[in-house]
Amino acid sequence: MDYPTEEVHEHPGLRAANPWRQWWQWQLYSLLSSSSSPSPATRPPNHVGWDETAAAHIFTASLPGVRKEEVRVEVEDGKYLVIRTELDGAEADRRSFARKFRLPGMVDAAGISAEYEHGVLTVTVPRMHTRARPVVDLAGPGPACDPVARAA
Repeated sequence: MDYPTEEVHEHPGLRAANPWRQWWQWQLYSLLSSSSSPSPATRPPNHVGWDETAAAHIFTASLPGVRKEEVRVEVEDGKYLVIRTELDGAEADRRSFARKFRLPGMVDAAGISAEYEHGVLTVTVPRMHTRARPVVDLAGPGPACDPVARAA
């Protein structure tokens, strides 16, 4: 008995019905192998992390090859933390980076701090410390209502 040596995962008539298939494959190949722009596999990764502690939200961004002067951290509209690189020249297209995070409620935007060391940006957004909320006793006219006394 003969077994097929190749699995086909598309309808047999689809190859003939789609004349653009080879063109798209060629475009994808030329895009990935182009020397003018590095492929996603050769670009340095920009890992971004967001951790929470009891005292703060901590954002980290891996920005290999970026100088401290090229990193910009902003708070936009008091609601968003924006991390971006500002690059000039031909390198700008290949090494640009921008991320925008919605800040959670109850943070101290004025107390945000950032440090950049060995290609890693760390942004600390402190939580706003709130005072204990006072409990208000309910008061009303007349004595407190006793459900047992009413039933009698």
